[in-house]
Parts: sequence; C-alpha cells; structure tokens
Amino acid sequence: MLSKKELEEIVAAWPDENGVSSNSEVIERWEAMQRQYFSEKVHFALGMDRIEALSKRQVGFLNRALGRLASRKSVLDVTHDEILGQYELVTEHLSPFGFEAVVENYNSRQKMN
Repeated sequence: MLSKKELEEIVAAWPDENGVSSNSEVIERWEAMQRQYFSEKVHFALGMDRIEALSKRQVGFLNRALGRLASRKSVLDVTHDEILGQYELVTEHLSPFGFEAVVENYNSRQKMN
C-alpha cells in the first residue's frame, strides 16, 4: 500500500499530455512496483507447477498475452480468472502441450543430424 506522501509524489510526477514527467524516477519506481505486483498475481493465480511446465515457446505466448491484458486495464483490476483464461488460451489452443512435445522431439532429432 502506498503512503500518502508516495501517492502525492506519483500524482505530481505523472506525465503530461506530451508524455513528459516532472520526475521520471518516481514514475519508473511506481511502474516497477506495478510490474512486481502483476508478476506476483500471475504466480499466485497459476501456481509454480503450471508455470514450470510451460515450454519456452508457451512462456513467450503467455507473456505477450498477459502484457496485452495488463495494457488494457489496471493490473489491480486484472482477475485471477482472466490470468487463468490467458494460460488456458495458450496451453489449449495456441500451443497445446502435445504440440510442444512434438516440436521438442523434432528439434532434438534435428540436433542429432
């Protein structure tokens, strides 16, 4: 939770209509806090077992999907169900685990040749 002073600093430093901030350090610190909060929210929603089971390709898809989700609304408003929905979209439709196994098998055979 932000203190009153921290909140006042963020409001004072908020970028103007041209995207210029009076104190970019404060804004960068706030953005880093938001990214950390979202990362923790994703880890809580999915759990380490699901995250560790992802292939590199699935991680890339999921990161892009979650990035789009976070850009559409405040990370505070993103629900665990929305995060899980993005995970399911990636692992069941874009790049299912069965497909990932085939790609991995193919790539390992290519390395042998």
